[in-house]
Amino acid sequence: MDTSRLCIAVVITAFIAVSTRGADPKQAESDYQRIQKWQYTTQSIAIIQPITIRTDTATWTLQSGNVRLAEPITGGRITGLVFEGQGRFTITIPDAVELAQVRRFAQRRDLQSIDEPFTELLFRTSADTINRLFADSNAASYAANSIAGNRQNHWLIDLRTDIDARIIAALLNPAALQISAAVKTVGFDWLTYDYDSWRNEEIQIIRWLRGYPEVWLSLDRPEDRDRSGRPGPRNVLPAHLTHIDVKADLTRFRFLTGSSGETQQRNLNGHYVIDETLTANVDGISSLRMQLMPTAFNVSARDENGPLVVLRDHIGGRSINLEKHIYDGITTIVFAQPLQAGAPRHVTFEYDLETSNYAPGDIWYPTVPEASDSYTARLELLVSRRNEVRAMGRRENESQNDKGKTSVWLVEKPAKMITFSTAEHFDEVTLEVPGIPRVISFGATFGLGGATRVRNTGADVANSLLFFQNLFDDKLDVPQIYVTSITGGHGQAFDGFLHLSEFSYSEHPGASELFRAHEVAHEWWGHKVGWKSYRDQWLSEAFAEYSAMMFVRATVQNGDRYFNEILDVYDSIVKGNISGGFSKFNRPWLIEQNASYRARLGPIGVGYRASTGDIPGGYLIQTYYKGPLVLHMLRMLLFYKTHKDDLFVKILRDFVKEYSGKEASTADFQRLVERDAPGDWSFFFNSWIYGAEIPSYAWKSSIEPAASGYRVSVTVTRRDTSDDFVAAVPIRVEFDQNRYGAFFVLAKEREQMVTQNVPIKPRNVIFAPEHSLLANIRRE
Repeated sequence: MDTSRLCIAVVITAFIAVSTRGADPKQAESDYQRIQKWQYTTQSIAIIQPITIRTDTATWTLQSGNVRLAEPITGGRITGLVFEGQGRFTITIPDAVELAQVRRFAQRRDLQSIDEPFTELLFRTSADTINRLFADSNAASYAANSIAGNRQNHWLIDLRTDIDARIIAALLNPAALQISAAVKTVGFDWLTYDYDSWRNEEIQIIRWLRGYPEVWLSLDRPEDRDRSGRPGPRNVLPAHLTHIDVKADLTRFRFLTGSSGETQQRNLNGHYVIDETLTANVDGISSLRMQLMPTAFNVSARDENGPLVVLRDHIGGRSINLEKHIYDGITTIVFAQPLQAGAPRHVTFEYDLETSNYAPGDIWYPTVPEASDSYTARLELLVSRRNEVRAMGRRENESQNDKGKTSVWLVEKPAKMITFSTAEHFDEVTLEVPGIPRVISFGATFGLGGATRVRNTGADVANSLLFFQNLFDDKLDVPQIYVTSITGGHGQAFDGFLHLSEFSYSEHPGASELFRAHEVAHEWWGHKVGWKSYRDQWLSEAFAEYSAMMFVRATVQNGDRYFNEILDVYDSIVKGNISGGFSKFNRPWLIEQNASYRARLGPIGVGYRASTGDIPGGYLIQTYYKGPLVLHMLRMLLFYKTHKDDLFVKILRDFVKEYSGKEASTADFQRLVERDAPGDWSFFFNSWIYGAEIPSYAWKSSIEPAASGYRVSVTVTRRDTSDDFVAAVPIRVEFDQNRYGAFFVLAKEREQMVTQNVPIKPRNVIFAPEHSLLANIRRE
């Protein structure tokens, strides 16, 4: 019998088992320690007929070569294999946006799927795939494998992903599945395929390029995708957070404790005990992965039944290129008694963590990755006697003893992030302005005139609150807004609480107001109106930035000039040129003049995945700078259609009204635009949100007498785009006595001409006035 044409095929399915007894945490810990040694059989298995492993859109075919199997864990489960030889990796791409992303990153415009020969493969899975493929294997000995060791260290050190912990967690949870495969392809060198059933978009392809993890592809599992392959509803995550109770001792001092910032605030070397109320969404969960800052150390956890096993790799101990104090950013905990859906479980985490003078985001305490939970909090914060602390919520009490000062803060309205900040020497100014929440501006003393700087910052916050409440026709429902200076170089908004970089407390007209108003605008864009996934986060950042630009234009002296300067500078950042010069609004470190590098950037609509190894700041460029330009284009299209701003303002107000307290998607925003400005706006969103092209246009115009006045003709030639790129372009026709009219070119051909009759002779014709088109434009 000729076996050369036979193929053994295995389709991967999730290991489904609902545990009623719970896990054996010590056994899970032992299994984790065992598979972290990356031991594989010393005797290889020859591939004498092709073997195919298939899951959804991905297929690995081992055509010829040798396989070594990972050392089994409890129950004989084999979680890995190493292959050397000739193979083929294919993955189909059902989503047109994702296909365009892969084409950009791969620099192959005609690519239809990833279809690559490979010579090496490390395949890891929580399913029983390998046991089924090699049921008759009888290994005698195991040893460290160099291919496995190199790829596992790459996953840990470069991608900060502990596949071993993920596999153990998947084995402990019902219907969970983890697959990770490192494939050495002929065309793209090493690619990583990753399937994580607890991720909202389960399937990813990652390529490590010039020190950056490019995410080429992200897909939902088949049952979640819509008809066009686009991601569907969010997954049901294993659990959600309902309350945190924080006890933090921030008085500790180590010899290495440093200070930071202009005001040299001493870092907070804190010891944290955090009791979290977690409620399972799924029956039988025996393991949870929790996000926590990778610099937290001495991490332990316990629940009502006693200490919990914690799985957390010390990544910093694996490479001399990493700081020693770096751990895995995911802490995996194992329960002896499984969680039951709807039943709360109290988990107490204890750890040490050094931060600057503030609590950053929601990573200083454990949270469920990708969750969008809102939860209440109690914070009991002990600081030294020379320090002051301000936190979210209501201060319940404060006391003092020989060790320091303890204050208790209650966050009674559920929030998505909890924070606080401190100062050793401080100024505080309270501003009471009718119609807005009380503004309390708190910051480190800056020396002579410091109190004025603190007050001016608070005044800008108050002014922008007034402006935005009027612009959005919506009032904030918080009693006060804390404004605090932090030693970081950024700002961040929380419900009723702002972090502002202390460097922003110096006055730079236009820029200072823009920075502060951006964070204030997040009280609406980001907190009132959330975003559904990383793909939609631009709705928060771009809307906050453009709202701040509108504030600067309307309220700051020379606001019109600043507004136009911002548009000019952001246009230059996106296009990769230096025309922004030394403007205070410029970000020269983000400007990339290499056109081929810019051509690989992803679009706004893929979120953080827009970044590349050539331009790691690509997400910032697309979201913070291109995003506002796109909103401005929308505004200008509506303005030249209606000759007023009312329709754009209505869209902003309706967006706030209809999605307040909800999470919005880009599709939700498109539906709202199409309702308020009736028509099909797919061309706009496809070109500017889901597409990444920056077109070039050459244009010319002519004015000729006509039977009833004059005929204006505009000829447009387009290049640097795909054939299906479409843009609506206003044409402004100016007459004497400051009068003007407008018509549009729906530019969808390589060359086209549009004409318009006007009653009197124009004095000027302007193609795409007032930054109404993001493009390289040349008049012939």
